[in-house]
Amino acid sequence: MKEGFRQSMAWLHTWTGLVVGWVLFFVFLTGTAGYIQIELTRWMQPERPLQGQAIPSVDDQFAKAYHWLQKNPDTQQAERWGIDFISDQRGRDQLNVNWSMPPAKGENYGKYQRENLNPVTGEKVEEQAKPRETGGGRALYDMHYALHYIPYDWAIRIVGICTMFMFVAIITGIITHKKIFKDFFTFRGAKGQRSWLDGHNVLSVIALPFHIMITYSGLIFFINAYMPLGVPLVYGFGDDNQKRYYAELYPQYYSTDADAKSLVMKDVAPNWQQVQVIYNQAKQEWGQTGIGSVNFYPAKGDSPAKVEFYKSDYDFIGRSRGKSLQFDLASGQQIGDKDSTAEKGALKFGNVLLGLHVGWFATPFLRWMYVITGLVGTAMIATGLVLWTVKRRPKQIKNGKMSFGHALVERLNIALIAGLPLGIAIYFWANRLLPVTMENRAAWEMHSLFLCILFALIYAIVRAIPKAWFELLLLTTLAYLLLPIVNSLTTDRGMWVTWQHQDWTLFSIDLGFILLGLLFVWISYAVWRKRNAILKAPVKKAREPRKPTTAVVEKTIADDGDKS
Repeated sequence: MKEGFRQSMAWLHTWTGLVVGWVLFFVFLTGTAGYIQIELTRWMQPERPLQGQAIPSVDDQFAKAYHWLQKNPDTQQAERWGIDFISDQRGRDQLNVNWSMPPAKGENYGKYQRENLNPVTGEKVEEQAKPRETGGGRALYDMHYALHYIPYDWAIRIVGICTMFMFVAIITGIITHKKIFKDFFTFRGAKGQRSWLDGHNVLSVIALPFHIMITYSGLIFFINAYMPLGVPLVYGFGDDNQKRYYAELYPQYYSTDADAKSLVMKDVAPNWQQVQVIYNQAKQEWGQTGIGSVNFYPAKGDSPAKVEFYKSDYDFIGRSRGKSLQFDLASGQQIGDKDSTAEKGALKFGNVLLGLHVGWFATPFLRWMYVITGLVGTAMIATGLVLWTVKRRPKQIKNGKMSFGHALVERLNIALIAGLPLGIAIYFWANRLLPVTMENRAAWEMHSLFLCILFALIYAIVRAIPKAWFELLLLTTLAYLLLPIVNSLTTDRGMWVTWQHQDWTLFSIDLGFILLGLLFVWISYAVWRKRNAILKAPVKKAREPRKPTTAVVEKTIADDGDKS
């Protein structure tokens, strides 16, 4: 550490940020889209009803859904039934039934299946009335931790390593900037490298608590994958010991009795009158509109067959289903009130961190804040990557030839920083323009995104750097500004329609596209204004002659007096 501690931290900050910067940019931008994944999915399935329509009573929904589960042959061998009701809560615009099959031999989990029901008829939604196949917002959310086209186990480890580098970059950045809060209030425009550094500092500090929280909590998600020896060293190796760990952590879902026989729903499903008595007890506790979903479980080991009701409002931070009421299916007696306060300390701490990460508890305003701070984090990474090239570009120009490493960073910056936002816009375009009945439609929506990034990379290689930046950013601008128009021309869910029906979710998505387009208008203009200076050699300013000090002036006067 010859250069000193702070200089060493600055070196570490620079290189940890650069090595994984492009992956982190990808993770942050797609992860930010994940905060509105439910809203994006609704926009990408215009066949779904508008939110302004009347909501059927939970009584009626419950009766229709339960009778469907009772009479459907596919659900009789299930080990769990579930019903999600329509309500005015976020993402609750469809009545659906779901069930889980017993796991096959050698597997931990059984197949999960789900069907949407018509709330009026109680029958399965017909094929012609089903929403179009799409990856929706969920596909963008999944990419921020599972990437794409590579095995899942590899992906989460790659993202985990990059996240750890991100955490190191944040800590070393705090150490490096000893005047971090002063720098937050300092921005000097039109100063080249100085402006990029000021912008990077401001974006880093403005949402610093969010950056620390989101990075650290991201590591908690797959802690057992990143620290694989933790559980085996305490519980022992092997599947049986792993099951013992989960049974201790989640006793309400896992049995410690390995030989416990689990029944299937056809053996325990009560008649509607029994279920209605239990339902009325839950309704008295929370009110009809307080029930959001219900699960049925057969007996397993010491656990009796039971029904569990979950509250509809999500007013807690932890990543769990929240408060529930459990009743014995046979006797109708309440057997527990599973509350987050009953969780073990370590589990509760982990669930709160994960809840902060995903933001399910967030109100509409707070969700907007999540999106804005996510975009700030994305911009922080982008400015750091650009700053690396801006800082070293004058030396490259002075040498008369750009090194391979520098040229590679320049091109990758263009391909990801300009290409990924363009690719996400094209993902939405593909949702509107691909035939609704097309096979593998959702896969081709995602293919279009990555083909766009590939196009941006090729474009960055064959075009001059200033032109590639400007032209790709301009294309991104047009892609976002025209999306609401394409939406109006291809569906009956244009901005005027959603405004009239007061469906503010769909309206806000189109409005968000316009705001993003305007943001890229400003970025494109800034690049166009500086296009001639990007690869221009810096001109050294002529040094002004130093003004003589008072002592020098007095000495000159004295010398002149002696001469005379």
